Amino acid sequence: MTQGTVDSRAPAMPDLYPLLFRFAVKADAHYDVLSRRVRKGLGIAPPLRILPYRGYGTPERVVIKARVLEERKVTPQRQRHTLWSSAVASYKRYMTREISSAHVAVRWGDKHWEGVTDEEGFLELWVPPPEGVRSGWHMVELELLSPEAEGVPRVTAPVRVAGTSAELGVISDIDDTVIATGVTDPLKRAWALFLTEHRGRLPFPGVDAFYAALQAGASGTADNPIFYVSSSPWNLYEHLDEFLSIHRIPIGPLLLRDWGLSRDGFAPGGGHGHKLDKIRGVLETLGHLPFVLIGDSGQEDAEHYRTIVREYPGRIRCVYIRNVPGRSKRGEEMEAIAKDIRDAGSELVAVDDTVAAARHAARAGWIRWEEVPEVEAHRREDAARSALGERG
Repeated sequence: MTQGTVDSRAPAMPDLYPLLFRFAVKADAHYDVLSRRVRKGLGIAPPLRILPYRGYGTPERVVIKARVLEERKVTPQRQRHTLWSSAVASYKRYMTREISSAHVAVRWGDKHWEGVTDEEGFLELWVPPPEGVRSGWHMVELELLSPEAEGVPRVTAPVRVAGTSAELGVISDIDDTVIATGVTDPLKRAWALFLTEHRGRLPFPGVDAFYAALQAGASGTADNPIFYVSSSPWNLYEHLDEFLSIHRIPIGPLLLRDWGLSRDGFAPGGGHGHKLDKIRGVLETLGHLPFVLIGDSGQEDAEHYRTIVREYPGRIRCVYIRNVPGRSKRGEEMEAIAKDIRDAGSELVAVDDTVAAARHAARAGWIRWEEVPEVEAHRREDAARSALGERG
């Protein structure tokens, strides 16, 4: 075999992988359909449910998101009082059975649409909202049409519309920026998140007050949209949502990752590049807004945010990076990233706590100065609670 023959064949091999993954995903979906049919015949198949996710968009275009799953009857958070009950609830959320090709009706005011779930049970429907819709949160009704729609409750999906009243948008990492996991391995991090509601530690004390100040903006009434990106699986959506609610952190769309087999490969794996796609989607949809990006030094946030600053010149006001003790990048490496970001027209600010970030944001005119003492008070309270928890 000649060298020329080898060269002509080599590029063709990687093209097989997308085909193999697509085939495997379809085969897995067919297996799920057959499995449910068998279990339904035996009378042991649980009912179905619609799990709504927070969507977002503009007065011209929004995305409505949800997932159709088998009902696992997770115990509500207020009824879970032990570590074991928390772990069982998280296990049920993670070990889901998804329903592909489910037909879902969407109603918003006088508007009506229908969508179909993909192989992993996800519904993602881009639609024009009703005429004259205002900025803020809106509730959209979802109804399962098929299969097995009888008895499945209708649900409402929140949709965040960002209009002209918003001054800027915020995109924040979750892992070790909002929630303390202390690990970089995605599997270990997911396990740590299972137990978060009992540990209740914020790695960034005062994050609730800082994010609330960013949401209110310089005017105090801006209602700026906040988005959360993470490498955690969609199966942890409700768990993360509960955590944000418990700690009174401003709500926003959660942009997570599909774990397991997908058309793009097998996750977790391949780093955190998927976050770039999520961030790009937000920036493309909310093209009228500048953004602030928040992450930490323990993963690849700084590198990803550098890429975004370069790709969207003039759109990123600032990149805040929380210094993770023991897992920060070398000084020269971070300085090189900071220089690239400055050259692209933005700035990277490395901070040790929320107060430093809040003071910088106030000087830049993104939040009100009177919010800084509030952030400082929350930081002290959160740090004291964390210290008590560690000693306990």
